[in-house]
Amino acid sequence: MSLRGSDFRCELDPEIGEMLRQMSVHKKVHVHVLGNELLEKAIAGEFHSFKVMLDRLASSGILRRTADKSGTGR
Repeated sequence: MSLRGSDFRCELDPEIGEMLRQMSVHKKVHVHVLGNELLEKAIAGEFHSFKVMLDRLASSGILRRTADKSGTGR
């Protein structure tokens, strides 16, 4: 059986772990499934904020785009 994506493991604060457990019981899904869904949502949201910040810095001239490995700057 192959994995859907890359494997990532972390330790949760006990209070956060209990919150996750309670939500998973209420939603009738496994803790790891709900944890994965919530982590993906959080990362997507943070990445969007990160990209907006980079775009604003670049358009204001504060941040210059770096050259790629080929040296073309794209």
